[in-house]
Amino acid sequence: GGGGGPPPPPPPPPGAGGPPGPPPPPGMGGFLAPANNLGITKKKYSPQNQMKRLNWTKLQQNSIKPDSFWAKCKEDSLGSEDLFASLSLTFASKAPKRKEPENGEVNEGKTKPGNKKVKELRVLDGKSAQNLSIMLGSMRMEYEVLRTKILSCDSELSESIIVSLIRYLPSAEQLREIVFFRNSYDTLSDSEQFCCTVGTVERVGQRLTAMSTKMKFDEDVDDVLPDIEAVISACEELKCRTFGSVLQLVLLFGNFMNAGSRNQQSYGFELNFLTKLSNTKSVDNTMNLMHFLAQSIMDDYPELAGFVADLSHVPRATKVSEDGVTKTLVALQKSVAQVRNELSHHKDTTDPDDKFYGIMSAFVTHAQTRLEAVEVRCGKMKEVIISTADFFCVDLKKQPIEEMFTDINTFMENYQVAKKENDKRRELEAKKKRQQELEKEKQEKRKKTGFNTQVQLIDMNAEGDQEGVLDDLMNALNTGKAFAKTRGATSTNNYRRKNSRSGSRPSLPAAALIASTSSVAQRAAASSISETAAAPQESGKSLLAASIPVSRKRPQREASQAEQLLLSLNR
Repeated sequence: GGGGGPPPPPPPPPGAGGPPGPPPPPGMGGFLAPANNLGITKKKYSPQNQMKRLNWTKLQQNSIKPDSFWAKCKEDSLGSEDLFASLSLTFASKAPKRKEPENGEVNEGKTKPGNKKVKELRVLDGKSAQNLSIMLGSMRMEYEVLRTKILSCDSELSESIIVSLIRYLPSAEQLREIVFFRNSYDTLSDSEQFCCTVGTVERVGQRLTAMSTKMKFDEDVDDVLPDIEAVISACEELKCRTFGSVLQLVLLFGNFMNAGSRNQQSYGFELNFLTKLSNTKSVDNTMNLMHFLAQSIMDDYPELAGFVADLSHVPRATKVSEDGVTKTLVALQKSVAQVRNELSHHKDTTDPDDKFYGIMSAFVTHAQTRLEAVEVRCGKMKEVIISTADFFCVDLKKQPIEEMFTDINTFMENYQVAKKENDKRRELEAKKKRQQELEKEKQEKRKKTGFNTQVQLIDMNAEGDQEGVLDDLMNALNTGKAFAKTRGATSTNNYRRKNSRSGSRPSLPAAALIASTSSVAQRAAASSISETAAAPQESGKSLLAASIPVSRKRPQREASQAEQLLLSLNR
């Protein structure tokens, strides 16, 4: 076969017992070429024609590994005579000569004649013939089939084909001249054979233009109508309360800031000034007038915050040109009028394949209905443009309506950016404020921590039984908890060193301290001892242990004495 399907997988590599390859030729300078250890011999071909070359990079034998794909390739098994003949014919460096038809056969296919000899052009110039040949090669359609589709206004003809035919088809006069040679059809070039076939269609150029108009009409209307509606809606939105109030705010800011200047007490301003609000910086250069406007709206005039959403059609209106819409509408009207006029030339057609009159009559009726609707909306658009320009004192001769929409849209975008930047700044300020408050709370807590820790050793305000508070106080003194916050590290270490030298027990320094520094502690101990029976003291007991009362009948008094003792120690 001619290689129409995918190639079969390569055959397995030859066994070790295969015939060895031919010996390599000697290299330059006495060196031999690398030996072929793969046992592969490639077939040498001799094409009948000089072939075009494939500029690939050839792999050297010494770079091919025995287990690689290339070492296992057996491409020779895929070859065939048909394949090589097809290659020779298709990729020859020069076009091969075709055999002449045998037995006087004449090629009956008028669209693709077999005789490829260069034929002399009768009417067309070389450039026109070449363009037609290129177009016909891309269409791949029989000439008679194309002629029938044009006659019937077939919708299967794509827009690109119709546009190409309109562009490259010769003039009506040239077509008539080529049709004159229809009796010598086989002697015409391909391009002129096509013109001879298609040229028999009455008013073929006008037909193609009408078909193009019909094909593009609804798409063009669907493109222009939304543009018209966008401008109408945008003009109406600009008169909304929120946008008007925002303009009043800007005017208020400007008159206040311009006090004493030539621009003070202004009645209004040109709308393009809205795009320049960001140019006015604050005194500390941290924000601009646009930031201030956005902040004022959010803080003081929240009902105006949605003015951007109220102008939803403005971005689309910036892309619409009033002149462009008008020109598009005029072009549509003109093209439909041309189709209507063309109908008068096709009323009395007798060709049964000619469907032009019926199809195009229905199209003209449909197009006229749609055009009338577009014309009404276009008139409405012009009215609202004029009224909007008058409303904002805009001179349309100096500033087209689309420029006004562009300035307002830029203002809206700048406002959105400023709003986001304000929100970000507020978040940072709130975060900084929270950090400062937390730091302040920490500092206040540090100030209260020392006294509170000592007071919590004995809760003087707690309700219920306060019996044993003196015992708790003595325990705190013995363990050193009472001195943790009020005594520095140096004093504590001095006491420890002193006690260590004297060999006293850990409880003695606290008892001695109470006896020597606080008369309150002495009175509390004496009062407790006088009310209880003296208990025999064991040897080695500390003075502090001897002063603990056996019986406690007045807990409130003891608590008061303990508090006074702590206060005296803190002093």
